[in-house]
Amino acid sequence: MYKPNSKDQFDFLEHSSHSQQPRVCPYKSLCGEYLRSLEWDQSLFDRRFNRCYCSDCYLESWNDVVEVVDSIYVIPRGWCRFGLQVDKVRTEVDHIWHNWIVTYHGTIPAAAQSIVVHRQFLIPGDKRLDGEKIAIRTGHIEGQNHIYTSPTIAYSAHPCYCQPQLFRSRTTNKVYKARIVLQCRQQPGSFKVQPETIGAGHNRICSIIPNDKVEIYTTVRASVLPYGILIQLEETS
Repeated sequence: MYKPNSKDQFDFLEHSSHSQQPRVCPYKSLCGEYLRSLEWDQSLFDRRFNRCYCSDCYLESWNDVVEVVDSIYVIPRGWCRFGLQVDKVRTEVDHIWHNWIVTYHGTIPAAAQSIVVHRQFLIPGDKRLDGEKIAIRTGHIEGQNHIYTSPTIAYSAHPCYCQPQLFRSRTTNKVYKARIVLQCRQQPGSFKVQPETIGAGHNRICSIIPNDKVEIYTTVRASVLPYGILIQLEETS
C-alpha cells in the first residue's frame, strides 16, 4: 500500500512513483472521444490531471491501494480520469488536498453534468440540468435521501448507481457500454460508513474493501467535492 505525501494537490498521489505513461494511449483517446460526445463545456476541465488506468498505462505490478488521511481507496484500474477544475478558494479554506479522503460517486452523464456545473451534489428529489428529477434507483433502498460514495470504484460503478450508456465510436465504429464515476474528496466526520445495500449478500464486491465497509453516505452536500471524471468503456459483443 502506498502512502503519499499529501502536498500533491490534484491526486497524482497514487502514481507519483510511476510517472511515465505511453504518449498515445488508444484507450485514453477513446474515452476522450466519448467525453467530447457529451458536449460539456471545456472550461470545466483541467487537462493537466488526466490519468489513464488501463493495463498499459498503469501496470499490474503497481499499487492497488492508496492511503490518504488515514483512509484507503482503491485504484480505479481499467478507467480513465479527466481532471476537473476545482475552486481555488474552496480548496484553500477547507484544505481538501491535505485533510479530505478520496471517494467515488457513480452516476449517469446528465446527473454528473449537473453536479460538476453547479458544484453541488444531487439527492433524490433534486432536478438535473435537463429538468429530470433525481429518483432512488431500482434495486436500492427506498426513503433514503443521501449522497452515496465508496472507497472502491467496484461498488460505485454498480448499475444501482452507474447505469451504462451505449456509445458508438467514430474512430473504431464499434459500440461500447460507457460508465461514468466521479472521483471526489470527502470531508472526514461528515459521513457514516455502512454495509453494502445493493443485495450482494455474501458475494464479495471488492477484493480489498469488505462488504460491511463499502458504502459511505451523507446528507451534507458541501462535504463532497468532485475533482475528476472517470470513464470506462466496455466493447459490446
